[in-house]
Amino acid sequence: MAAITTGTTCVFGIGDASIGELFVQSYSVNSTFNLSGLVAGENGRTQTARYDDRKTELTIDGICITSGMPVLGQALNFTLNVDTAYSGGDTATTSFSGTITSVSQKGSNKDFTSVSVTAVSYEDVPAVAPSE
Repeated sequence: MAAITTGTTCVFGIGDASIGELFVQSYSVNSTFNLSGLVAGENGRTQTARYDDRKTELTIDGICITSGMPVLGQALNFTLNVDTAYSGGDTATTSFSGTITSVSQKGSNKDFTSVSVTAVSYEDVPAVAPSE
């Protein structure tokens, strides 16, 4: 059955998000400047501000389908719902492309095993899996 929406149309859910053997439950994106410089005047107030080197960090939370999970250093491509990623440029986009920097697992005797995967991308650094 199709969803029925009334009122203002808004972005809902996580779309067709998936990575490997993980049912994606949620994700969060944090885009910041990796480099900033400030100059204060004689009165102590900021007179000049420079922000450079955009960095995007993506964390995906999901439930494990099998034990085959993403690994550290692996490239990760993911489609977001809205333009908040700065992978490879100074324009926000829905396409995230980064390198996995953290994988954490939570197990319980009362719940399914969950995994959080964090990846980072920098404005001028291509996401490439390391050579073996």
